[in-house]
Parts: sequence; C-alpha cells; structure tokens
Amino acid sequence: MVDEHTRVADIGSDHAYLPVELIEKKVADFAIAGEVAEGPMSRSKEDVEKFGLSDKIDVRLGDGLAVIKADDLIDTVVIAGMGGILIQSILTRATAEQLSHVKTLVLQPNIGEPLVRHWLVENNFAIVDEDIVEEDHHVYEIIKAQKVTAPVTLNEAEFLMGPVLMQKKTATFVAKWQHKLSGYHKAVANMKHAKKIDQDKIDVMNQYIKYIEEIL
Repeated sequence: MVDEHTRVADIGSDHAYLPVELIEKKVADFAIAGEVAEGPMSRSKEDVEKFGLSDKIDVRLGDGLAVIKADDLIDTVVIAGMGGILIQSILTRATAEQLSHVKTLVLQPNIGEPLVRHWLVENNFAIVDEDIVEEDHHVYEIIKAQKVTAPVTLNEAEFLMGPVLMQKKTATFVAKWQHKLSGYHKAVANMKHAKKIDQDKIDVMNQYIKYIEEIL
C-alpha cells in the first residue's frame, strides 16, 4: 500500500518493523517510527540500530502525528493495528502543519472501519485501494486514501463495507459479511423478543442486513 520513493511516518510503530521493511526493500526513502511511550520507543530504536538504519529511520517519542515536523516532508502516514475510534482521534488531533505535505494515508483499523471512512470523506481523502486479510481467525481491513481537492462522497453501504472491497468481493470479504449477516439476523430476532423493543436499533440492523444482502 506504500508507494515507492516516499517519506513515511508510521504511527505506533511497534518495534519499527514496518519502517525497517520499507527501507530494506527500498520502497521508502526515509521513515519516522512514532511511539507514544518510552518503552516501545527504546525497543524500536534498538531494532533500527540492529539493522544499521539509523540514518534512514528516525525513532521519535510523541502522541500521534506530533512526531511529524513540516520540514520532515512526510508524504505518507501509516496508522495500523488500532481501533477505528483511536485512528479517527489521532487524525482529528493532527495539525495543519503535521499534515501539510501528506498526500497518502494507509490505515488499518482493527474495528470501527466506517468511522475511519467518514473521517477520510470529511477531510477530502479519496479511498483509492482497500484490502482484507485473515490471520489467526482475525479479519483485518487496510484502507489507502489520497488527498484530493474535489469533495468525496460515499453511500452508507460503502461506509460500512468499503467501496473498493465491495468491488473486489474476495472470498475473505464474503466470509466476513456472511458471518456478520448471520449475527445481525440473530440480533434482530432477539431484540424483537425483548421486553422493551428498541425499534430504532432494529431499523439500523435491518438496514445493514439490506446492504449486505444486496452486495453479497
């Protein structure tokens, strides 16, 4: 998902594995490994030094995109392995200076993908690619978005399921949404038998069911 010859900031880098890989494979020219706590930062520094890449990877301590300065000329930001609420919060708290040169975002929310897509649309980032992978019985979605000048729009089904993923319709995607569909059907059935029926919640679930059935 990361383009060649880019300057990358990996937020919440976790041992700087991704920056090391990007520099070793000659995908990125320079990378910042951002960590919010001293322990992870020192471990990331050790790993970067072990690979002899301290001149190409700068390990920094800071909250979210606070590790980026305008003169770093960072054009690509990766935020992976967090919940959608946290990713949305990190992006919302970023200043204009921190985002001044950023053209590409690569985001991998563990949950809450629609929240991330809403932030992208509201901040003029168009989703250009998505992927879905399964590992150890967990399903992960990866979203790549690029800054655009024209307004971006998605419909409710695209916010929920991903505009590119809906087109690709891979086996992993289908399996995820078949599982979700079954869960929504059970939830609606249970809610209808509740002592106090929450019709608004049932209507939302039924709308999700409709979107999923249409796509599958």
